[in-house]
Amino acid sequence: MESIESLAISMYQKNIEFFEKNHPQVMKKLHKINQSLENGSYTSKYDLEYVDNYFDIKELRTSEYLYAQNSEEISRQITNKINYSKESNSFEGFPIYYTSKKTMESLDDRAEGFGDLLPIMNYYIDNIDESDVMKKIDKFIFIGTGLGFHITQIDKKIEASEYFIIEDDIEIFRLSLFTTPYYELAEHNNLYFSIADNENEFLTTFKHFLKNTFFYNRFLKLSYFGAHSDNKIKQIQNGLSSQSFAFFPYKQELKKYLRPLEYINDGYKVLNISKHFDNSLFADKPILLLAAGPTFQKHIEWLKKNHKRFIIVAISAVLNTLYKHNIKPDIITHIDGYEGSMPLFKNIPTKEFLKDTIVIFGPFAFPKLRELFSKEQIFYDESNISYFEGFGLAAGPCVGSDTLILSLIFNAKEIYLLGLNLALDQKTGSSHSEDYEDKKIFDLSEKTKLRSHMSSNEGLHPVQGNFTEIVYSTAVTHSSVQFLHENIKNVKQDNQVVYNLNEGAKIFDTIPTHIGSIDIDKYAEFDKSGLYKHLYEEFSNNSAIKLRERDVAIIKNRLHVAKEIKKMIDKYINNVTHANIDKYLYDMLGIVSDITHAGNRLLHNVINVYYTYFEYVLPLVMDLFNTKGLKNEKRHIKKLDKMFVQGMLNIDEMYEQALERFIKERC
Repeated sequence: MESIESLAISMYQKNIEFFEKNHPQVMKKLHKINQSLENGSYTSKYDLEYVDNYFDIKELRTSEYLYAQNSEEISRQITNKINYSKESNSFEGFPIYYTSKKTMESLDDRAEGFGDLLPIMNYYIDNIDESDVMKKIDKFIFIGTGLGFHITQIDKKIEASEYFIIEDDIEIFRLSLFTTPYYELAEHNNLYFSIADNENEFLTTFKHFLKNTFFYNRFLKLSYFGAHSDNKIKQIQNGLSSQSFAFFPYKQELKKYLRPLEYINDGYKVLNISKHFDNSLFADKPILLLAAGPTFQKHIEWLKKNHKRFIIVAISAVLNTLYKHNIKPDIITHIDGYEGSMPLFKNIPTKEFLKDTIVIFGPFAFPKLRELFSKEQIFYDESNISYFEGFGLAAGPCVGSDTLILSLIFNAKEIYLLGLNLALDQKTGSSHSEDYEDKKIFDLSEKTKLRSHMSSNEGLHPVQGNFTEIVYSTAVTHSSVQFLHENIKNVKQDNQVVYNLNEGAKIFDTIPTHIGSIDIDKYAEFDKSGLYKHLYEEFSNNSAIKLRERDVAIIKNRLHVAKEIKKMIDKYINNVTHANIDKYLYDMLGIVSDITHAGNRLLHNVINVYYTYFEYVLPLVMDLFNTKGLKNEKRHIKKLDKMFVQGMLNIDEMYEQALERFIKERC
């Protein structure tokens, strides 16, 4: 019989082979700690010991044990706590809302974006209670591995298909390789690992876990190992709250794709932001990017004194403050597509005060804003709309993050960020600068509180700070931190430097810089009388006014794909089975798969709209039918399917009609 020691070593070696082949990012961290232990640059904090016929982890500094009892028995106790209740030890995957019939008749433009989702949410809420019990658990999260005994025991109990395994301490996870056969677990499960990840790494992996089989995301069950920090719970809540489909729902996404058809081929210029500007004048002058975060207002006197030393790029939210202090921006950016953004320009004589300002609108910008400026000074960026082939770029969650990416595309060599906090004021809890009308004040005394419900506008999340170790942010603003972490590396060149002046979140590949430490005298004031002309020429040389033949051909192809999707929907309507839950869900997932694989999502943007619609609908349907003891199943199938189909048909109708009208009238 093999010794306990040799069995543990054999398991460790098999695990290492598994991670080398399947999870190279985790393996890099394991390799690094192994090297550090071998060369003595790292002193081990723990030791694996076999005591009284069980394994335990001994903390060397205190000589205390992690389990201090039979680890197998403790793991059984953890396993026994796992049940199938929807409200017990689970995360709500996204928020849902009950909307009265009267409210549905008078939705504002933001709420209207949920469109056909609202009746489905109402039906779900009317027929489901969170205290209901699941038939099956499909996705499961382990927060903390310990030695992993509870992981294998819980797997035997629930037999989920996907596990997200989290451990912040790489050394503890390394010891679990001696005791837990992850390689065996992977034979019948999809495994996702977040091991010793920083926040951005964690959220990237968590997004992959959510995206795969998103239809199981209504409730995510979890096991929390007591020795692990609860910080990951807040990060999970953050990741769930900041899912784009939840705060920018499918119908708004559809309008975002269709709104450019109102100005394309109508004399408005569309920027090519797919590559850096050549021989850019921004190479000679620093950019000062102004956003409406709390730091902006605190340094208004410095700005008044020094703004003529920079090319001023300002988001629209700071315009009222700039006008009050007679600081004229050279470029302004705006992406908000709602009527509620009009007050940002209130009391500003735009055609006088901003007559020498370049205006960059995002593709979803509210149409009436065009009336405030001359057509000449307006430029649109396509973000990821892609009507002009090769002109687009990834779109950020907020105008500040978008504007930073644009500034890098403009080929600016030095960029200073003022007001791009992407976090709250850490003293007052304010979301924005003092002059910003729509600022919110958050109660910082609740910053460590774990939320029991989902909201993208509530709850505070700890993120790495620019000047301090930790600052607190909201889910939406932190999604911008994550966006910049993922995208700055794709556009920032080695000769570009970004200075972060804010008492806010750390932004990837930027230099924390206190405003008083800037050697301001190296930037001489310059005459801006001819700057507008130079900027206009620069942007015009990197833009187009009319679609090319191949662009029109692509739009016609998009219309063709939309018509093919309509045929798929019609076929589904004629063949779907309502008599049996399993067969119905098979048919439903079939039409979802057919549509989402109907073409390249970057090219055929309507597929993205369907996908965003499905991200909300499918988890509700799947969870409803995953309810133990559900009565009147056939009636539920028929009613839900009718609403599901109507939503798909409405997407198709809006999209097809808009493209047909555009092709007929503007191509």
